[in-house]
Amino acid sequence: MKFSLAKSKLANYLQYILQVVPSKSTLPILTNVLIEALENKIKISATDLDISITASIDCKVSKKGSACIPAKILFDIIKELPESEINFEATAQRVEIKIPNGSYKIASVPSDEFPKLPAVNTKKEIQINAEHLVTMIRRTTFASSDDETRPALNGVLWQTKGDRMQMVATDGHRLAKMTAENTKLKGLYDDVIVPPKVLNLIPKFIGQEGQSIGIIFGENNIIFNLSDIILTSRLIEGPYPNFEQVIPTDNDKKLVVSKEDLARAVRRVSILSNALTHQVKFALKGNALTLSTTNADVGGEGKEVLECDYSGDEIELGYNANYINDILGKLDSEEAVFELSTSVAAGVVYSPDIPKDDYLCLVMPLRLAD
Repeated sequence: MKFSLAKSKLANYLQYILQVVPSKSTLPILTNVLIEALENKIKISATDLDISITASIDCKVSKKGSACIPAKILFDIIKELPESEINFEATAQRVEIKIPNGSYKIASVPSDEFPKLPAVNTKKEIQINAEHLVTMIRRTTFASSDDETRPALNGVLWQTKGDRMQMVATDGHRLAKMTAENTKLKGLYDDVIVPPKVLNLIPKFIGQEGQSIGIIFGENNIIFNLSDIILTSRLIEGPYPNFEQVIPTDNDKKLVVSKEDLARAVRRVSILSNALTHQVKFALKGNALTLSTTNADVGGEGKEVLECDYSGDEIELGYNANYINDILGKLDSEEAVFELSTSVAAGVVYSPDIPKDDYLCLVMPLRLAD
């Protein structure tokens, strides 16, 4: 194997590929990347057995071949090199990286030891608008769970039936739901539960407007074709909980408040919140929202009053400050709308600029500390 390419080009791809490489593994081969030199391009692949990534990079190939190289060592070397043309040359047990004023040699592993990656059948590929998909990903994945005892909640539910597709994520304490037009996938596939890790990689590879993404639904996996990047992920087995029944439809109290003012005040007040619960109290009375927190561990208290537009009876609620700011960060508007009921019932949060049916978040209150 022998090829050459610019340092910056290689480093750019490696930083993303490294996100799929496990830092530790019972299978040492998974800490390597597979490099394949083909006709006028190389392919670099990594996998953790759940998610795989393959990048195709145009370059000058003098001799075809393949090898597995420790991923982190390779990236650390390439990252620190000055900008130049880098030459790779591999023998049976070693890869040599040559630069104008030096060289680095790394032990390699035969490529046949690398796990076989899923085949990509582009005949089954469906092109969808990348911008729509990226927006849905950015507005939902944050709410997925990391509780391994409830595996379905570790993923994002992607529903593609009908004229609209929908993504939903929840960890039981908060929920995000977004829908968008669906002209390509409607009625073709059942609901799938996709790991957020693979979804969160997609926006990093989307550049220009009008770009499309190829989607291939497999029996137990999903493939995203982003031209020079192929992402493959196993699907999470369901069923997904019935999220519709937890979204309230009759909350009778409505709060409209400046999104930025609220986000900044919550960040400030939460500095003195409990390190475990991050609880901030929301007290609503008239057109005033009072945020407060007390921390006995440090003997501190915080309090701020914000102007707001509120219709409803006086109420006090406790919220996890991080959850509130995560949600506010996803709203593309100057104001945020909260629809509330009681101090123990879920609140619905949405943007006044987007129909609630298109995008909403739900957040559960915390029991107020005495």
